[in-house]
Amino acid sequence: MLRISKQFPKKKAGAIKKQVQISERSSAEIKQSFAKLWLEEKPYARYIYEVERCDNGARIFLHRPTYKHGLDFAVSVEGFKSLLRKNNSTRPSHDDVIKDLRRKLTGFPSLREELFDAIGAIYRCQEPDDILRKCPRIRRAQCGLPIDQTLRIIKWLFIEQDVTYWLGTGRNMLMSAIERKAFRIAGSELFETK
Repeated sequence: MLRISKQFPKKKAGAIKKQVQISERSSAEIKQSFAKLWLEEKPYARYIYEVERCDNGARIFLHRPTYKHGLDFAVSVEGFKSLLRKNNSTRPSHDDVIKDLRRKLTGFPSLREELFDAIGAIYRCQEPDDILRKCPRIRRAQCGLPIDQTLRIIKWLFIEQDVTYWLGTGRNMLMSAIERKAFRIAGSELFETK
């Protein structure tokens, strides 16, 4: 009998780097675009997608596959150093974002409502550049990460959650955590408590 399965080399080849632009305006359209893109990936290959550039020139990347090997990805930001992950990772976590938002809210309490509205707009799939044009005052929140970078990271973490939690709870889980932990909004639990 001859084997049917394919044999793969022990050492993986370097990552394939691509630039992509996702401009869809709904969670469902975004998931569909990524599914189509990833169906074109070669087997046993790693990919790094450059998806966005911040005002300071830092690039945002999506890395595939992750340790879960599904349709998910990891977000990284050039020059970013997580204070909460091991090895000063360039991958921002939900808690990194929440900590950054708390710093901004403490340093600039008068911007609380505008910051919340900006994150709400990101949650509704609006683009950070459009939000910053409509709400230029939030650029004054100059502590922690630059505000455009914070908004872009949140955008990609929302998308990552959409893809990981395919049935729609992911984006809501992250928004609920931001509401509860950064903005201290009572009653913002993801699931009903009754």
